[in-house]
Amino acid sequence: MKKAIIIGATSGIGNELARILVKNEYKVGITGRRKTELEKLKESDPINFNISSFDCTAENNSEKLTKLVNEMGGLDLLILSSGTGDLNEQLKFDIEDATNKLNVIAFTEIVDWTFNYFEKQGKGHLVGISSIAGIRGSRIAPAYNASKAYQINYLEGLRQKAKKNETTNLRY
Repeated sequence: MKKAIIIGATSGIGNELARILVKNEYKVGITGRRKTELEKLKESDPINFNISSFDCTAENNSEKLTKLVNEMGGLDLLILSSGTGDLNEQLKFDIEDATNKLNVIAFTEIVDWTFNYFEKQGKGHLVGISSIAGIRGSRIAPAYNASKAYQINYLEGLRQKAKKNETTNLRY
């Protein structure tokens, strides 16, 4: 049975992808801040969902991911579907800071952990869901658009790194 983790499975794209993967015979680790939402999802298939509720901006993501992978017995696919962004016409620093903590700092820790895990394993798939907003700036959400540009470029760098390392079977 293939094993996947979805970071940000409490709602939206991440939640729906979790449902689709389970229907396609994956064991799925679901993460997010809202444990109640994760528990609702687990109720639909208690055997094939594993829950790890945590806040990517406040926890040690590497430790949480390692623990979840160990509970699941491995990892074939990680989907990063967690992100935030708020309109911020007054450029309040706390809004920009919160966006960067999740969309840049936590993102980087998670994709680095995943890349290294798959590189050591010799195979795996990393999916990062970003946004078209990353190709332009925004006067009302500058940190959001800039953080999505960061993600796009960072993932491109990892794609190049995976392609260059032909000793592994990493997908890019």
